[in-house]
Amino acid sequence: MSNLSDPLIQKSIEQFKEYVALPSVSAKKQAQPETSAFLKKILTDFGAEVSVWNDFDVPCVFAEAKPKQASATTILIYDHYDVQPEEPLELWKSDPFELQVTDDKFIGRGASDCKGDLISRITALNLYRQEHGDLPCNVKFLIEGAEEVASQHLEDYLKLYQDQLACDLVIWESGFKNEHEQFSFNGGTKGVMCFELEANSADIDLHSSFAAVVDSATWRLSQALNTLRDPEGKILIPGFYDDVQPPSQREQELVEKAITPDYQEKWGLTVPLLKNKSVNYNLTFEPTINIEGISSGWEGPGVKTVTPKSATAKLEFRLVPDQDPHDLFEKLSKYLADQGFADIKVTYLMGEKAYRWDLDSPIVNTLIETANEFYGGEDKVEALPSSPGTGPMYVVNKYSKAPIIACGVSYAKAGNHAPNEHIRIQDYLDFIDFFNKFLGKIAKE
Repeated sequence: MSNLSDPLIQKSIEQFKEYVALPSVSAKKQAQPETSAFLKKILTDFGAEVSVWNDFDVPCVFAEAKPKQASATTILIYDHYDVQPEEPLELWKSDPFELQVTDDKFIGRGASDCKGDLISRITALNLYRQEHGDLPCNVKFLIEGAEEVASQHLEDYLKLYQDQLACDLVIWESGFKNEHEQFSFNGGTKGVMCFELEANSADIDLHSSFAAVVDSATWRLSQALNTLRDPEGKILIPGFYDDVQPPSQREQELVEKAITPDYQEKWGLTVPLLKNKSVNYNLTFEPTINIEGISSGWEGPGVKTVTPKSATAKLEFRLVPDQDPHDLFEKLSKYLADQGFADIKVTYLMGEKAYRWDLDSPIVNTLIETANEFYGGEDKVEALPSSPGTGPMYVVNKYSKAPIIACGVSYAKAGNHAPNEHIRIQDYLDFIDFFNKFLGKIAKE
């Protein structure tokens, strides 16, 4: 079993430190050339042929390593090198871009999402090669730099280089142990469509005494928002659910088997959970609508008696397979106009399609069986057909033509996107050994 004194592990931690030290915040367009250069170096040191694609705004790194003994199997490791902004800085207990190694944790921006995942995978491959003298199969890496800003230009890159992407399995960028300490797999992501609504009621803010005869833009926007869903969360736009792909029987069985997380207690909720079917069903299979933020009028200290002339809200749909973001934007726009809100300006912000797969193929079964053996039995492992979050699985599957499965080094309290983001050292070491064991199995197949 791997331990911190192992020279290979020590080398991986040094790489991990260098990687976290690069402040590759895509929202700020920071350190993108430097980070792609770092990745080129460590993947070249690993023995791969590396290309840094610079055809579009953000560099994308592609690499391929082949064993000396020819293999018919290829795995593609997808990852992203960009991270979320570090703010609010005052809540960090250490420098976010200096990896802190404590007795039991690695702490730093990107430690969990998802720089630790990439380094652990490379380390497992190095460990296998150290033990066996060769790689178990063909290995490709696809590492983008804009995942946190909706994978801008990723599909453009994939179209341009699609002949290099063929593989038998894509190992996705992230994964974790859930609230019940089960090692978790998922084979999908929800899609998303983000949009903005803007109401305008006058050329200027009015004295609030005129509320006797003029509704503010804030009221107008609120009325429009109230037409979009019912109290149980059902979206009221005609045709919204027309293209929803229903889950297969196997997908439903996987979700029913999963332990239901106690979000009421975990988050201290003061509102009831939406449970038109079940918590796990909703998280995996149901589209959603969410208000991300509303802005209008006076929001400073004290009182300012105005009737606001404008109001905006940012919203999102989370989508499931076969729903198209652009189609739903058209349906949304038409619906608001039909409801008498043609004056509400509707702006499309971004969108990604959903991907879901039923976790059933020989190579994936081998991966899950390896986890069952390594982590202590089926009750220690969770396999779900999709996560409630969003990522570019759809486009990667579209061009790789391979099943995708996510698993990794994180855990339920890692604090992704938050201050003091971290992973546990033991989870990191365990994943390296688990993945090494999986590599040994596919080498024999």
